[in-house]
Amino acid sequence: MFKNILKSLLYFFISIIITTIIVTILTYYNILNSKIISILKFLIPTTSISIISYLLGKKTIKKGYIEGLKFGGIIIIIFFIISLLFKKINIKTIIYYIILLLSSILSSMIGINKRKNC
Repeated sequence: MFKNILKSLLYFFISIIITTIIVTILTYYNILNSKIISILKFLIPTTSISIISYLLGKKTIKKGYIEGLKFGGIIIIIFFIISLLFKKINIKTIIYYIILLLSSILSSMIGINKRKNC
């Protein structure tokens, strides 16, 4: 099962890198303004973690929230370490991490319920 989580982490970071490159190119050519970029900075990781947690939940046998908690926890630990290295932690960042964790847990729970219904 740990292999599935590592594979999901790889997919998560690849999706983040690809979407960041696309947003950077669109910003370079002045297609996106700063307000849209600030929204995308929130939506891209949240959507990526939701989709990958959903797929991880579909692969699990039972207790999807545990898989979502593991996956979201690993990502939050990685983001927290990066945040400690580059900037200080504030309440806004902590709320963002909680939203990411809840998104991962809920998506994984939905994924396991969809698998059982099919």
